[in-house]
Formats: sequence, structure tokens, C-alpha cells
Amino acid sequence: MHKGQIRHQIVLLAVVTFVVVSMIISVIPAPEPQNRDGAGENLEGEVTRIVDGDTLYIDDVKIRLALVDSPEYGETGYDEARDFAAGICPEGSQATADQDDWQLEDQYGRMIAVVYCGGKNLNHELLKSGHAVILTEYCAVSEFGDETWAVEYGC
Repeated sequence: MHKGQIRHQIVLLAVVTFVVVSMIISVIPAPEPQNRDGAGENLEGEVTRIVDGDTLYIDDVKIRLALVDSPEYGETGYDEARDFAAGICPEGSQATADQDDWQLEDQYGRMIAVVYCGGKNLNHELLKSGHAVILTEYCAVSEFGDETWAVEYGC
């Protein structure tokens, strides 16, 4: 073999390796939510109701999304935020709530959590879409305050 053939084989091997690795990465599922300190729980179940952009029910457990705030009923953007949340987590779909280990419930008894639907972090998607803002006053008291999605929006 001469140098040209060797280079061709090396390039071919590199391309094949890249394609195989890309295929493997594309089928690896998104990581499951995990409780870092274990105080909270993971709730898996069916979305039974969307209240607004930052509040929903999973198996009739009322959940307040950690670190995000969307417009309330009667405020500009309420319908859009609620509809956006319903698009990510439609009623009847499966969802997982990763309860905040550092603040289990809010003053109204709602579980505080990050919610995942279809592999998407609803909290992050609301921020990314502009349908919610970050609640910076809770960053230091939430286990999620140092996560990339929260830091990106102001924590």
C-alpha cells in the first residue's frame, strides 16, 4: 500500500466511526429526572389538568413549576402560556414531576417541581419560549437553581 491508499482508508474509517457514534447518540434516551438529595419524590403519572403556564395537575396532584412564573388568569399572556404548557404536556399525556428537594411545597400546599413531558423540561421550555420568567428570589433555595437552564435565565 502506498501513502494515498493509507490516507483514504484512514479518512474512510474516521467517517464510518463518526456515523456509527452519531447513530448511537441519537438513540440514547434523555436522562431521567433524579432527586439529588432524596428529600423530594418523583411523581410519574397522567396530566389531568393545566391550570396556567406554571401550574398543572399530575394524577390529581397540584404542581407548581419550580423557578418559573407565567401570567395569571386575567393577565396579558395567560392564554398563550397555558396553551403552550398544554402543547408540551397535553391533558392525558404521561409526565414526571421531580419534586424540589429544598422546597417541597409552596404556601398553598402545591408540590414544587420540574416537570418533564415527552423528554422535555416544561420549566425550561416556558422560559425559552418567553411564556415565563425566572423567579430569581428562589434560586438560592431551590435545588434546581444551579442547573444550566435556570442559570441561563438569571439564577
